Amino acid sequence: MDITVRPIGRIQGGTVRLHKRWTKALDGIEGFSHLIVLFWLHQAHRPDIKIHPKGVKQIPKIGYLATRMPHRANPIGVTVVRLSKRRGTTLWVEGLDAWDGTPVLDVKPYTKKDSIRRLRMPGWVRLLDKAEKDPLRRYAN
Repeated sequence: MDITVRPIGRIQGGTVRLHKRWTKALDGIEGFSHLIVLFWLHQAHRPDIKIHPKGVKQIPKIGYLATRMPHRANPIGVTVVRLSKRRGTTLWVEGLDAWDGTPVLDVKPYTKKDSIRRLRMPGWVRLLDKAEKDPLRRYAN
């Protein structure tokens, strides 16, 4: 089976810039405070099967599909952003975690049904959160 994916725009600074042909497809998006942005991680490589999440050595190696690392079997990124404003096909957003030039695959509104009430996570996620807040501990052995 072949799957074809075509970018609808690119990330530029704190904006999602879609191709002009998508102008009418964005009509009504201003009514939402948050959006889900899907993008192609074009600079990612395929990792080893097991990794230390974000390189934090205190966390035992786990399968990379159990992480949020950008290096994936299929490098599709997804993030939730806050929509500040729209002008034409340009969306000014906050919280975007993609590099300039990253191809955008899709944009969709974030709604209450996208929220998880009872979220379960392994203990290493808390350790990772602490490491991300303290850059000196982040890559310590």
